[in-house]
Amino acid sequence: MEIISRIIIMALLMGVGIVCQKTKIINNETNKGISDIALKVATPALLVASFQQELNSERLQRLGYAALLGAIAIVFAVIMGYICLPKGKKYNEDGSGKLAIERFSAIYSNCAFMGIPLINGLYGEEGVFYLTAFYALFNIAVWTHGLVMIKGEAGLKQTLKALTSPALIGIVVGAVLFFLQITLPDVIKQTLDYAGSMTTPLGMLVAGVTIAQTNLLGALKKVKVYYISALRLAVIPVLTILLFLLLPFDGMVMGVTVAAAACPAATICTMFAISFNKDSLYAGELFAVSTVLSAGTLPLVMWIFDLINGLVR
Repeated sequence: MEIISRIIIMALLMGVGIVCQKTKIINNETNKGISDIALKVATPALLVASFQQELNSERLQRLGYAALLGAIAIVFAVIMGYICLPKGKKYNEDGSGKLAIERFSAIYSNCAFMGIPLINGLYGEEGVFYLTAFYALFNIAVWTHGLVMIKGEAGLKQTLKALTSPALIGIVVGAVLFFLQITLPDVIKQTLDYAGSMTTPLGMLVAGVTIAQTNLLGALKKVKVYYISALRLAVIPVLTILLFLLLPFDGMVMGVTVAAAACPAATICTMFAISFNKDSLYAGELFAVSTVLSAGTLPLVMWIFDLINGLVR
């Protein structure tokens, strides 16, 4: 029920964006500004706040294992994205970045908005803490590999520029505070919490405005959209579970990673597409359709993991 309720909330927030676009409250320029606020202000604040946790040896050890599993899951998703979506003549890239958007949507999940409430419901606050390892690695990958892929410019210069992104700065600041066990004053922590809480509504608002500019019913008729959604929601998560069977088994940490890896396409793909003038409408279609379908796939993937977890134990 937690998964379904979160999807309903997401849909309603996107609906606000659709209404705002249809009533001309938000235009393309305003939408880009909102996207920049989400990426450059709200996300870094959320990351810094998420690292405000108590440090002990057991938690540190499991956090390290969570980071290892997260790295494996993300690298595996990247490999699968390139294998299952090879570059071919049919794409004829015209600057719209269609192939990059498809790969990005298949590789990167909406692990923050969908992952946090889902993991909280399954594993409680301790599970959410371990999610920060996955989310930190996710942001590193998104703001380096993902950013360069969508922007369409490769090379050391672009990668180094990506490393100075607000999200990665937020990760570094948060990690330093965590390992040094520096507790921020309540007024600062609450300010970060308020700013970070804007990430989801702003992201959904941007996605809704983008979706309003396209034909959602038409998107549901596109076979390729279902193929990308299947990769993101079923193929990659289930294969990740099987891959994890080769590693020392920790039910909670693995469950957290699987849940994060099984979420629908990341909202940030749409925001990147808007920022770099790529096919943001197509990114919005992939995001919307995968989000709707995740209502059925997320419970199924977690059921498969729980079944395997029970057999291993």
